[in-house]
Amino acid sequence: MQKILILAVVATTLIACKKESSEPSGGGTQVAFENHQVLHAFAENVAQDNYTDLAAKSSALRDAIQTFNTSLSDADLANCRQQWRDTRTSWERSEALLFGPVATENIDPRIDTWPVNFTDLEAQLSSGNAFTPEYITALEDALKGFHPIEYLLFGLNGDKTADQFTAREREYIVALAEDLAELTGSLRTSWDPTGSGNYSAVFAQAGDGSAVYPTERAAYEEVVNAMAGICDEVANGKMGEVLLAQDASMEESPYSQNSITDFTNNIRGVENVYLGRYTADGTGMENFVREHSLQLDNTIKLQISASITALNNITVPFGQAITEQPVQVQQAIDAINALATTLNDELLPLVQQHVH
Repeated sequence: MQKILILAVVATTLIACKKESSEPSGGGTQVAFENHQVLHAFAENVAQDNYTDLAAKSSALRDAIQTFNTSLSDADLANCRQQWRDTRTSWERSEALLFGPVATENIDPRIDTWPVNFTDLEAQLSSGNAFTPEYITALEDALKGFHPIEYLLFGLNGDKTADQFTAREREYIVALAEDLAELTGSLRTSWDPTGSGNYSAVFAQAGDGSAVYPTERAAYEEVVNAMAGICDEVANGKMGEVLLAQDASMEESPYSQNSITDFTNNIRGVENVYLGRYTADGTGMENFVREHSLQLDNTIKLQISASITALNNITVPFGQAITEQPVQVQQAIDAINALATTLNDELLPLVQQHVH
């Protein structure tokens, strides 16, 4: 009898020690993991990979613009536009993780402020100022980054031809592209484990000596707030304010007609963060949620899918859609807001309950 009792105690102890491999509420099985693995995978599989891709594409855009500056061919101009779109895809997906150096170093506003300030931009083009790196750095945010480059590449109506570029415009866009490549390169370095900043370690070591995140919960909350934050920005800022004002001049990427793609990539970024992947799969927030609630995991995934579907239902450029397809625009806003509500009202409390 004593032997049986001892075995029972040992078995109970072993079960208690294997908490991470228990079934989530709602049934099913779950691969064992620890909370810190989500943080390590985020740093490596999401942030590092996303910013590495962004830096590479920004460099490709810079090189394409330099080539066009020499050739002045429409074929090279078309390549510049495609490189801009490719770089934009990587940037918009990274907006689901707008914390760390991208925020503390003010890189976000320095490369993605809109709308374009036409009056001041034309004043720059008319001036005799040399567009040195130092001069570009000192410019106000609305005069540099993605959108002045977009305006110069595509033109006001999106149909600019190579022979319409002035020498001054080419000089300016070359300098802007160099600045964009420099800033996105610094983002890559900041999350690189071998870089001087190594924000990957700052984030992944939350609760274990991190100077920024005293607890794992603080890092988890940062991730959830970033996902919910970009949903709110897309639904109520990028889309909602423009729809309410019925003012296409407020559109984010009007010259390239890329706004709906921008918004979709923002939600794809949320999906990447939730799943813990950019190009390679990792242990994501999904694993944590499935440990505690398969129902919530299913809800989040369905709402991400519904948001992307609703955006895809907008079949004309966003500037037109606010007047021609306002119902579809509102449906997309509602779908994205529903996702944001779930992240704020269900995922965040789950984190606060189970992560310490």
